[in-house]
Amino acid sequence: MGKLALFDLDNTLLDREAAFSKWARGFATEFELPQGSRAVIGQLDEDGSIPREDFFAAIRQAFGIAATIEELVSRYYLEYPDCFTVDGNTVTSLRNLRSQGWKVGVVTNGPPSQMRKLESTGPVDEVDAICISETVGSWKPDPAIFEEAARRCGLPLRGWMVGDSAPADIVGGRQCGLRTIWMARGRAWDPSELPPDEVVATIPQAVDLILAGSRPIRSSTAAPRRSTT
Repeated sequence: MGKLALFDLDNTLLDREAAFSKWARGFATEFELPQGSRAVIGQLDEDGSIPREDFFAAIRQAFGIAATIEELVSRYYLEYPDCFTVDGNTVTSLRNLRSQGWKVGVVTNGPPSQMRKLESTGPVDEVDAICISETVGSWKPDPAIFEEAARRCGLPLRGWMVGDSAPADIVGGRQCGLRTIWMARGRAWDPSELPPDEVVATIPQAVDLILAGSRPIRSSTAAPRRSTT
């Protein structure tokens, strides 16, 4: 197996939940939204799966905001990336992985502003390649974006994919022949689906597993398995 480890960005290398919560607090304060509005914003966001134009259209309708969708989306992409922070253990783990001869790539769906998240938090200095869907013209689970990440790392597409999305990261990685590690985030794996190779709660756990080449002791957040994405 090639020494290639690919990682998703949001809710994998970086904590999107915490960043979005921080952004939502600021947004609610700025627009003087009523009590309980942050919960509504979180529901409308659907963990980032909703296109931002649709997201802000729903917010405007819910709260009667006068600003246009275009204005809200533009401001979001300027302000939101600065809400991110990175766990120091994540940076240390990536550094350790590379020190042992591994090439590390980031494979993320999203706009070019994804790069600002990496630049403002630090992991940009700990990876060998970054592939952002709107920049490379391919979206997970399309194999082309994984292939491009491997090409930029100078390696064949053999190794690991680590991410929190079952369809994008686990299915996408599996169909490219990569071994897969699912970031559980407290969720249980759907037993009707084929499972990832491994389930972990943190990036250090994932990196330890990659380096050891053996199965970790499952935490209570890991789903019982033998069945994937």
